[in-house]
Amino acid sequence: MSNVSVSQLVNQVDKSNFTLYTEWEDTSFKIMVLRPSTLPLSGEMHIENAHYFLNHLDESFETYLENTKQAFSGKDTDIQFFLQDESYGTTFTWKQQNVLTRGEIIMHSLSNILILSDTLKQSLELYQEYQERALTLKNENEHLKKTNTQLIVDTEEMTNKKSTMEKDLYKKFLLLLNTKKKKIRELQEALNNTKRITTKSAYDETTDDESDDSNVKSKKVYDTKLSKLRKHKLDYDNDQEIISKNSKKDFKKRINFSSSESTSPEPSTSKGNLMLQNVDMYDTVKSKQVLNSSEEERNSSEEDIFSQ
Repeated sequence: MSNVSVSQLVNQVDKSNFTLYTEWEDTSFKIMVLRPSTLPLSGEMHIENAHYFLNHLDESFETYLENTKQAFSGKDTDIQFFLQDESYGTTFTWKQQNVLTRGEIIMHSLSNILILSDTLKQSLELYQEYQERALTLKNENEHLKKTNTQLIVDTEEMTNKKSTMEKDLYKKFLLLLNTKKKKIRELQEALNNTKRITTKSAYDETTDDESDDSNVKSKKVYDTKLSKLRKHKLDYDNDQEIISKNSKKDFKKRINFSSSESTSPEPSTSKGNLMLQNVDMYDTVKSKQVLNSSEEERNSSEEDIFSQ
C-alpha cells in the first residue's frame, strides 16, 4: 500500500474547511479534496509537472517532496491553501506566507464510484493499521506505568530499610565507642597510679665502680700536673744559676777591658761603676723575665689541675 496522509485544512478563499487525502509515490503524489455536499475533487503532480516550481525554488524533487509533505500536514502555519474555481476548472494552490507559490494542481470531479471505493478501502486499511498500532502503544504504556509504580514502591521500601539499618548501626557504634572510652580511662588511671608508686627510676642509681674509676682518673691527672710543676721549678733554679755565672764573667771581662783603655784612675773608677750598674740592671731584667715565665707556667699548671 502507498504512503498515505490525511489532514484537515482551511480554504483561504471562503475560509471553509476541507479534508485533504494524499497518496505519496517516489516520483509523484495524488491528492483528493473532500468537502461537505460536494463531489470529491482529485488531481496529481508528477516530477515533469514540478519542473517549473523546482527551478523557481531551486530545490531537488526529493527536497520538494519532503517540504510538500510538511506543508500538507497542516503543521506549518506559514503555508496557506487556496481552492477556487476557474474557467478551465478548479485549482488547488499552496503558497508560503501568501507570497511564494510552492505548487498548483488542476483538480477534476470524481464521478466514478470505483475510484471512491478504492480510496475508501485504502483509508479503512490505513485506519485499521493505525488503530492496531495505537492499541499496542497503549498496552506498552500501561505496562510502563505499572512498572514505574512498582519501582516507586520498591524504592520507598528500600529507603525505609536503609534508614532503619543506619539507625541500628549508629546505636551499636555509640555503644562500642562508649565502651572503648571507658576502657581507655581505666587504663589511664592505672598508668597514673603506677607512676605515683614508682618515685625513683632505676636510671638514677649510680654504681661504685664508676665512682672509683672517676677518683683514680682524677688522682692520675693531679699527679701528672704536680710532676710537671716540680720540673718547671727545677728548670727555673738552673736558669738562675746559669744567669748568675754568666753575669759575673761578663762583669770581669768588662772591668779588665776598661782598665786597659783608661790611663787615669778616676775615669776608670767611674766607668767601672757605670758598667756594674748596667750588669746589675741586665741581671734584674733577665731574672724578672725568667721568673714571669715560670710563674705563668705554674699558674697554667695549677688551673689545669683544679679544672679536672
